[in-house]
Amino acid sequence: MLSQLGQKFWVFMVASLMSAICAAEAAGPHQVVEQVTQQMMAVVKGGDQALKTNPDQYYEKVGKVLDGVVSFEFIAKNVMGPSWEQATSEQRSQFTQAFRSGMVKTLAKGMGNYQDMKIQVLPPKADIAGQKRVDVQQEVVGADKTHQVSYSMGLDKNGEWKLVNVVLNGVNLGKSFRDQFTQALKQNNNSIDAVTKGWNAEPAK
Repeated sequence: MLSQLGQKFWVFMVASLMSAICAAEAAGPHQVVEQVTQQMMAVVKGGDQALKTNPDQYYEKVGKVLDGVVSFEFIAKNVMGPSWEQATSEQRSQFTQAFRSGMVKTLAKGMGNYQDMKIQVLPPKADIAGQKRVDVQQEVVGADKTHQVSYSMGLDKNGEWKLVNVVLNGVNLGKSFRDQFTQALKQNNNSIDAVTKGWNAEPAK
């Protein structure tokens, strides 16, 4: 059920995380993005071959990197919208896991195609000291055009910066997935279980 639009967003998200150079050790939001970049670059080397020989192990490596920076539960909660409060604890957990699984596999399969893109992490335009939500801006230079990517980074209760949303060329990823979930819910007679089971299905061609 993962849409073509959703795949494109998440592939671009990984693309923009794969080519910047980590230049600082401080754990600010911009530095977190750059630190994850190095980790993703290490994982993606030989990714095409890994998908053929041991895809599960490759997915696991990608998942471990993303788990360190992506707040999957926060994103899943926003995607479900009002259904999150209506869902049982088990349903919330199942959808979060389904959402994470779909994102990890989509990213793992798409990363290799974007290794050569040039990325520029833009410095903050104002003092971000003391803020709990910061947008990290990037320019992703591809063969066809320059894409503007904005990462919404949130400070969690442990004082760590986590990715909570992405906006690509002005289009909000979180809202796109929320609209997708709402539509799927209508098509499945408001069954959260049915939407969860179908979330990782291959999108229609």
